[in-house]
Amino acid sequence: MNFKDYQPQINALIPYRNKPDFNSMLDKIFFGESQSDKFLVKMEVNRLVKPCTRIIDLREKVIDKAEQYEHLDITHYLTVSANKALKAALKLYGGYTIGVYEHVLNHVQKVKQIQNEKALQANVLEVNENITENIELNNHRRQAAARMFFVSKVNIVLANGDVLAAATSNISVTGIKVKLPEQEQHLADQLVQVIFTGLSNDYKDKAISNKKINYRLVKQQQERTGFYLYLNIEDDKPDFVKFIQGFIRSNQHKYKLDVLYYFRVAREKALKNSTLNALNTLPIFLNAEANKPILFMLRNAVNKEVLNQWRCNNSNQLPFLFSTARLAALLNTTDTLITTTVYSFTYIKDGEEYLLSATEQELQAQGLKHLFIEYGRNQTNWHCYHLTLQPYTYQAVKNYQLTDVRPKIFSGISHVATLTEIATDEIISVNPKADKGNPNLLNRFVHKETEQGFTPTYDLFPDELRKEERYSYTSNIALNIAGQTFTAKVIDFSGSGLKIALAAPKAIAKRSLIKIDFTDLQKVTKQHTLTNIEYRVVSSSAKHLYHLQIASSESYKTMKQFFTLLVKSNPAHFKEIPLKSHKQPVTPRLHEAAEAALHPAFFYVAITNGKPTISFSSITESSRSLKQLFNFDCKSANQNNHIALSNNKLLDRILFTPLRESTISNTPFTIERSIYVKKVKDDNNKWKIESYLDEDFESEFAKREFIVEHKKLKQLQILHYRLSTIDVPNLTLIKSEMDIISCHAIHLTKRLEEELLNIKVMLQVIDRTEQVL
Repeated sequence: MNFKDYQPQINALIPYRNKPDFNSMLDKIFFGESQSDKFLVKMEVNRLVKPCTRIIDLREKVIDKAEQYEHLDITHYLTVSANKALKAALKLYGGYTIGVYEHVLNHVQKVKQIQNEKALQANVLEVNENITENIELNNHRRQAAARMFFVSKVNIVLANGDVLAAATSNISVTGIKVKLPEQEQHLADQLVQVIFTGLSNDYKDKAISNKKINYRLVKQQQERTGFYLYLNIEDDKPDFVKFIQGFIRSNQHKYKLDVLYYFRVAREKALKNSTLNALNTLPIFLNAEANKPILFMLRNAVNKEVLNQWRCNNSNQLPFLFSTARLAALLNTTDTLITTTVYSFTYIKDGEEYLLSATEQELQAQGLKHLFIEYGRNQTNWHCYHLTLQPYTYQAVKNYQLTDVRPKIFSGISHVATLTEIATDEIISVNPKADKGNPNLLNRFVHKETEQGFTPTYDLFPDELRKEERYSYTSNIALNIAGQTFTAKVIDFSGSGLKIALAAPKAIAKRSLIKIDFTDLQKVTKQHTLTNIEYRVVSSSAKHLYHLQIASSESYKTMKQFFTLLVKSNPAHFKEIPLKSHKQPVTPRLHEAAEAALHPAFFYVAITNGKPTISFSSITESSRSLKQLFNFDCKSANQNNHIALSNNKLLDRILFTPLRESTISNTPFTIERSIYVKKVKDDNNKWKIESYLDEDFESEFAKREFIVEHKKLKQLQILHYRLSTIDVPNLTLIKSEMDIISCHAIHLTKRLEEELLNIKVMLQVIDRTEQVL
């Protein structure tokens, strides 16, 4: 018998439960039912009227705010509607019984179901296939470390000396979120001190006991569960940070970890790696105060074609594009982000090559644009580029390994430029009847100088991963592993690493910490103590060979000084193992610097069951015009709306058709075109976006008239898009994050794999409005 089907009849019996005519009422209300069913109903009524002492606490369980209510010395936390349901049930049952308790919970479930249905209906109505999540690729996340949800008492000392008793809501190595007993506003951005009273009592560690740690108040707000302060650490206390790191690591299975942080980090890392790999933009780093401004360039397999286009007479000509005079002219503006067009071509005379280049401003100022274009477009190596230039100071965001030192050349960077080839037929003013002029006037744009010194070009994805010089040398050493001593020999060494061979077979786990005594080398020095030097196992190979990396700052300092002095004093004795390519800074730092070049809009196309969809997008806040266009009709800055690429069946023409054709031929492809975006108001005074391709205009004249008309109305944006196949994101790069995620939420790991492995195509968009107009 299902009592839910008879709930109204059972409720009608409740008032008669202690009256003599209860049985007669039971027979009347359940007339026609079997005696066994009537017996079960009677037992259910007896169960419902039994007294209850259970507390109803709806905090953290419902969306609505739960308030405190007292009833017969029992404190409940109820919503307004749940309290009304409680009072009605108390009146029905005559006291707090099991029936009252279940009645309130049933009411809460019904409210939740209604809310869920409304939310589902709202989502159905609000689904917009053009809106995608914005993925930050430039590593400027506000949350810099994973949180662990852990409650512990703290005291907060404000700038005015007041002390607040509070409790942590979550903690990380970079900040904490604390809950106050009641709402009270505090001075924003003030420096406060936090005393971890709860942790100090539980852990008698000198890094935290009776210590006041400096934090800065970055946010305060009333939330559903209370009033919270968000604090970022402002103290330079490595011991404290190390303690918090260890505490989170050792307790991450006991307390809930913010796996969504690792999910976001993994997705960003994988997408950024694929984007940098497929980027056709060449990042160029400059020092505007130097006699030779260009410092270095960052190359991948795609943008190296741009570098090749600037080679002439077996020399790199890019330093002359950024000569001191030309750079000063470009920087002679108040704009933070400078954009222009650069034209270049190669002229061959008497077997000699000459490269000419000019910016849009130079050609306009000297009235030579028509001559340069008409003459240059008929020469070899004719190219048109989109150039951006903006101030840039390298600031490391990541926590780097001990040996990943900051390159000296990074300290001189004042600006970053990007050069992107534009392979489209943009409108260029041409008068076929006009005299082309004297080509000798173009001699002023010839690169005549010779390069001063070598301009390094660093590979973003190098084959050579060695960070420093390595030398072959055999020497006896003693290893201490977890209290056991072993003998081994050095095969080769560098300032921060060793390659060793164990004398006896022994399996050493990766990441194991080893202490080494350099028994032979200690005999040649009294200046350095070469015992208990800490190394960590990086990898292993056949014949018990292990590759080690220095593991502590003190050990690194000692061995770097000793090996440098040793090699310098005995240059003929040590044979350097040759590098496969030019020495360059460590790859993670190059990738971090390359983030400055990620200012186009990127859209990532996933192909699932043969159907392509734009799954993610990435637009930096600094790309204001693109962010404004693609944030159209979005409710959040974390969303992008690609309606400018999809209306007027544009997506089918610029994306789906090329993909279908490439699938048939199974070959990589690259397509570049222009899109003309018009923003107009409809009859309801709402903005509407309409987009067109070149073939949508009857003629070049019609396209020109369209551009001129909407230029006056300031309703036009002209985009250059590049569609290209990309390599599937490399999941090995995010193995550590995926391992953590899989420990807590295996479904997120599967979701991450599916999302990333389906990405096959990237759409890159640049705003060319000003340049075309």
